[in-house]
Amino acid sequence: MKPKKDMIIEFLSLKEFGQRAIREIKIALKTGVPNIQPKNVIQFDSVTSFRGFMTLQKIEILLMISNVKPKSIYELAKLLDRSLGAVQKDCDALARIRFIKLQKQKTGRGSITPKLAFDYDKIVVKLPKHPYELRFKAAA
Repeated sequence: MKPKKDMIIEFLSLKEFGQRAIREIKIALKTGVPNIQPKNVIQFDSVTSFRGFMTLQKIEILLMISNVKPKSIYELAKLLDRSLGAVQKDCDALARIRFIKLQKQKTGRGSITPKLAFDYDKIVVKLPKHPYELRFKAAA
């Protein structure tokens, strides 16, 4: 059985982010070992900015990548019945935030394969008072 892996969404104000960064830099200077943010943590400055970013279309993209594993953004667009340009734009945004990675293929026309940033099967949103989860399971 595959171990469960979580993508964690946290919310930090700019002030909190700065304080954490300063603390981590001080630790790195003392120990000589940089403390790099884990690849399974993504931070937003507010719930509002996360809600503005994470649309239903982006959630559909994440579910399709997780469950179907399309070989290209073109194939993903066909599966979602959306325009290639719109899906490309959403994939670029998801890649910038590190939900997915876009791998250029060396064969054919140099197509781009969308993949999850790592093999996560759940997104855990740590709201200040009530965390919730988005699980990647195929519809029956």
